[in-house]
Amino acid sequence: MHSSISLHVRFFELDPYSHVNHSVYVQYFEDARVSALSQIGQKIDLLISQDIALVIAEIQTRFLAPAVLGDELIIESGISEIRRVSATWLQRIRKGPSTIATQKTRIGCTSLAGIPKKFPDDLIRCAQEILVPNEWLD
Repeated sequence: MHSSISLHVRFFELDPYSHVNHSVYVQYFEDARVSALSQIGQKIDLLISQDIALVIAEIQTRFLAPAVLGDELIIESGISEIRRVSATWLQRIRKGPSTIATQKTRIGCTSLAGIPKKFPDDLIRCAQEILVPNEWLD
């Protein structure tokens, strides 16, 4: 199962061509990951209180079609793999029935000081709710 949020494209997110600027997609995907963590009971402030930071190690984004002002977008998020100190998130943005962007993100787990750290058992357990297969983006 995966997590999803919806949003509407706002004017200030547009580039000079009236499309959502490519850099905004990174923010959309991040917002959806934070929301997914909250939905499974792992809010960012809770993780911070446990000396846990989830940091970006790698992002691969594919842009398939543009989004424009007023479009309603659905951002779906899931985790395809959890290792000792890293996890892989798979995400897609849909506009109606069409997928317009996908992202694969490798996240590292560190202390707030930046020292690699094992994912807490509770986070691993809760993440099972949003596990998706590796082929989920295909």
